[in-house]
Amino acid sequence: MSDGTTQPHPESSIIETFQSLIVAFVLAMTFRGFVTEGFVIPTGSMAPTLLGQHQLVHSEQTGITFPVGLDQSATSPGRNVANLITDPMVGPQSFGSAGSNIPLNRRMGDRILVLKCLYPFAMPKRFDVVVFKNPTDPVGEAANYIKRLIGLPNEQIWLADGDVFARPEGEDEFHIQRKPEHVQRAVWQMVHHSDYVPINPDRLIEQTGRRYEGLPWMGDSEHWNFDRLRQYECTTADPAVLTWDSSRRPLTDWTPYNMMSRSRYSLNLVSDVRISAGLVARQAGLRTTLEIEARSHLFQFIVADGKAMLRMRPLNDQLAWVEVESSDVHLPQPGKVFNVEFWHVDQSMRLFIDGEEVVEPLNYDWPADERLRNATGMLGARGDDLVRLLKSDPVSPAQVRWRFEGSPVTLHRVRVDRDLFYRRDALMDSQQQQKNPPSILGPAFGTNPFEKLRVPEQEGTLENGWLDEDQFMMCGDNSQASLDSRLWGNPHPLVKEQIDPSPFVVNRKLLLGKAWVVYFPAPFPLRKGGNAVIPDFGRLRFIR
Repeated sequence: MSDGTTQPHPESSIIETFQSLIVAFVLAMTFRGFVTEGFVIPTGSMAPTLLGQHQLVHSEQTGITFPVGLDQSATSPGRNVANLITDPMVGPQSFGSAGSNIPLNRRMGDRILVLKCLYPFAMPKRFDVVVFKNPTDPVGEAANYIKRLIGLPNEQIWLADGDVFARPEGEDEFHIQRKPEHVQRAVWQMVHHSDYVPINPDRLIEQTGRRYEGLPWMGDSEHWNFDRLRQYECTTADPAVLTWDSSRRPLTDWTPYNMMSRSRYSLNLVSDVRISAGLVARQAGLRTTLEIEARSHLFQFIVADGKAMLRMRPLNDQLAWVEVESSDVHLPQPGKVFNVEFWHVDQSMRLFIDGEEVVEPLNYDWPADERLRNATGMLGARGDDLVRLLKSDPVSPAQVRWRFEGSPVTLHRVRVDRDLFYRRDALMDSQQQQKNPPSILGPAFGTNPFEKLRVPEQEGTLENGWLDEDQFMMCGDNSQASLDSRLWGNPHPLVKEQIDPSPFVVNRKLLLGKAWVVYFPAPFPLRKGGNAVIPDFGRLRFIR
């Protein structure tokens, strides 16, 4: 007997399943095409923000773990990689300081998700990390590029002393472009951390042929105790000073990610830095002042007597202080730790205590040419001297001093970080330019607004750093090893004919979307020499 129900026909179930799969596929492709899409980071042009193929090195000396980019030279047969790897906490000149037992395990790049639905409805923002079609090769192996957006339409860009300056259409001056706080926190690059000190300094002589010269911080008296690893202790309430040894460890744009290719790059002095630490005062009344001497000026961060103050003056005028003072600042009871951060970045001074900004920023809005005069010490450069000014570098590294008085104090997690540094360069008749002739010669795009770019074959010139409507300038965070808007040259013929003939720039039509999240951080293998399949879940993060 029948129970009154109808059994599904096998053919009907197959058809329904097939229809469901088609609908799911269409929805997935629609989502991928218009909402979000995954990409793999192939190179290190955005390191350390985003990692391409690299190896993760663990130093036998200090215990620090850090990524090193892999290029062809690093994997040459018979090459002793250990002799190349430098522990960044020991110093960039101490080749081989990370140890002798370093396996070369290739790790693939980060996998990211890109929001493709954003830019059709919203204007891209400066300092967004953007995925776009490569204007010089939109159909080849390197069709998709990822860089940080630094230049917007209808303005001229000037990369001066490592920072971004922009001159909007109709104005005469180039103004500093400051990164938002959340972006700035994401792009700091570590120079030193007191938690990472050599455990066997004598062995460094065997590994590197160089004697370990000690910590880059120096105390001014016998009252400083560095014997207890990972912390610095001052045992007196009298004035005492920690000084960064800039002759031993000058603050530069060196990055450990590029150490395999170190011979390619000269180093630039930097003075956009963050100094931070956890402080423990032993009694009430601690007063502390951090001083940075750079750009022909003295910058002071002061915490004393329940107040915080930021102030600056020219080195040659002891009375010309510009200052900002806080209202009350409450420090914890003696014996309890509090964290301080002193920022000097993007022509701004900022002071944080336990993550909270305790005083209004002190911004100094020098135009780009004044910035270069102060950075190079060429204070009187005018007119024809600008040519020499634009080719000059800072005369001396930044000097950092940290003063304490009123209480014995212990410093934990003492850290020095530097900002991104966008390098100036020169355009060469390179293989990159020869792909899309004619070659363009002169200073790199956006690095010298007073010198036009030359096109010898056409006997023409181009405005340096100027962006028209719907044009953007893109640069990599790893400026030493980034092929970006500074150096591209002419676009591919397809882009030139159908979208935009302008060299060096990215047209709005080439934008794919904003990089949103690292959903599958650079994976590592289950066994030595195996395929990298396990994501580094500890590095899941939003992209800033």
